[in-house]
Amino acid sequence: MTGIVQVVGTGPGNPAYITPLALQTIRSAEVLVGGGRLLDTFAEREQIQVIIKQDLAGIVSYLQKERFNKKIVVLVSGDTGIFSFADYLLKNMDREVLEFIPGVSSLQLMFARLKRSWVEAQILSMHGRCMDLAAEVVRHYPLTALLTGTPWSPQKIASHLLSQDLPDLMVAVGKDLSYTEERIEFFTLKALACESRDFNNSIMVIFNE
Repeated sequence: MTGIVQVVGTGPGNPAYITPLALQTIRSAEVLVGGGRLLDTFAEREQIQVIIKQDLAGIVSYLQKERFNKKIVVLVSGDTGIFSFADYLLKNMDREVLEFIPGVSSLQLMFARLKRSWVEAQILSMHGRCMDLAAEVVRHYPLTALLTGTPWSPQKIASHLLSQDLPDLMVAVGKDLSYTEERIEFFTLKALACESRDFNNSIMVIFNE
């Protein structure tokens, strides 16, 4: 065993978006580490499955202990380089023992659906974050992408932005990207703030052009 832990970006959700190299790497693993949904999607019966829950330090300890004994692959959603568990691994393991295999992120897919470049976009994750920074970014940049999550739903974000005296900007919201139930809808901030449907864990693209 080489002792290398491979971290694979599995794409935005639908297995059709996974890269051939990522799939080949997953199939070669003796141990798959990942969230329950990813393991349900990609794990084979003969592979050992380790579910990532709350004890992230315990996952790192397991990887350090077993990486010389078994071929381990860690599954992360989207791409390894954007708001990923891979960041935590980089901070808590030696860089030399990690190999990253990129994937298609939901952010990339959202901008592809919008037929827009995301090179100039300001990108923020709202998972457990303060909204004040997002309001300032939206105010000063023409294109902002927000990865929404608890406690900030798109509706709450829209309400907060309006409370910060931002104009009634246009917003695109992408939900369940890559799945058959995918939907992308356009709103003004005021209309989105009043929307009653579930848009949790969506991507918002806010236009201030």
